[in-house]
Amino acid sequence: MSAARAAPAWSRAAAGAARAHDLLTEAGLRLAMLALAGIVLAYVWEVVARYALGAPTRWSADLVSYLLLFVAFMAMPAVTKEGGHVAVTILLERLSPRALRLVTALIGLSGCAVCLFLAKIAADETARQFARDVRMMAAWPAPKGWISVWVVYGFLSSALYFARAAAARGARG
Repeated sequence: MSAARAAPAWSRAAAGAARAHDLLTEAGLRLAMLALAGIVLAYVWEVVARYALGAPTRWSADLVSYLLLFVAFMAMPAVTKEGGHVAVTILLERLSPRALRLVTALIGLSGCAVCLFLAKIAADETARQFARDVRMMAAWPAPKGWISVWVVYGFLSSALYFARAAAARGARG
């Protein structure tokens, strides 16, 4: 098979993988939104239970902390995809179009490398937590690995978005 025939197949596969990644990110964002609603409901219930019923819950604070981590790391890839992270762009705005493409591709590669590094650290710790059956120190002691796994997902998915952005900018230059 010639390289000319292989390139479109590779391109179609990459486009399909990118679409799957985008769909997974959208689903994660929707789950994060539901979890945020769960946080609000848990706080409202805690206030009602504590002050109106005189019976505070033992689980709401723990649930809120677990869901907060879930929300942050499930929404993180969507923020990365949209370029919604904090950026100081004063220098970028002064570059020529060609230099801008090069610098933004390098920034994307750097973001990818940092996210992969952090994902590796989080994955190692999550694996340790599962192996040792580490639990949260809380009224509702959930297995820590099931909480930490979302950190790994958030960093890996964001790394992929940084890599995709770098590749797209590099392809234009």
